[in-house]
Amino acid sequence: MALTVRAAPGYDSAADALRKALEARGYRHGGAARLVLETGDHGLQLIREDVHPALRLHLDFPAGRQGYRLAHAGHQREGLIRAFGKLPRDGHVLDASAGLGRDTLLLAAHGFRVTAWERHPVVYRLLADALARAATHPELAPVIQRITLLEGVAEPTAVSPPAMAAVFDPMFPERAKRAAVKKDMQLIQALMADTADADADAEQTLATLRGHVERRVIVKRPLHAPALGPDAPQASVKGKSVRFDLYSATGPAEATAASG
Repeated sequence: MALTVRAAPGYDSAADALRKALEARGYRHGGAARLVLETGDHGLQLIREDVHPALRLHLDFPAGRQGYRLAHAGHQREGLIRAFGKLPRDGHVLDASAGLGRDTLLLAAHGFRVTAWERHPVVYRLLADALARAATHPELAPVIQRITLLEGVAEPTAVSPPAMAAVFDPMFPERAKRAAVKKDMQLIQALMADTADADADAEQTLATLRGHVERRVIVKRPLHAPALGPDAPQASVKGKSVRFDLYSATGPAEATAASG
């Protein structure tokens, strides 16, 4: 079933531009859910209308739980930050799978300069819209300025000089089997129902990242999931439901060999 782009009153031109951008990317939703991408006063939101009540996903970083986490959490206590180790606060890091942007913002709030990629055209636009709105918020503007968001598959080979480290969070369809999946993840799973193999190249992505960063790559995994790829991680930082597996950088020669 196709995804519908809809305009709130006064936003017809914005909806037309969004529709053309998705068409230019060759995007067509092939899942069974009836989804709407709506643009309006509060930015973009993704809506699933074939369930009752309707599910809505609207990223709003200055407000809600994410804004509190950025403003008040001790970043050093976050598992992801601990996994990065003793990198300079203004170091350059990569996020190979930005998703809804929560880890990207956490890294930037810690002080890192972040280059992030998101490969799904709709998720990319939801995140880009949310970051643009957050950039107008006085407290978050300095954080957003440290983020460069790019559309498509991560290309660490294009980053020069190489970043110090990277994080990669492959898609995990098994999360959908949990009884209490958060509403935003329910919507993302419905959106990606036709792209179950989108991260079939996850092992190659890990190898490429390891070959093009200076120090380490962190892979985010469900707590009890197997490690990604043939190599065992050097170490892991465990949380309540996820863990961060640490892999050392290998250098370009090893990454090229792994792709053969």
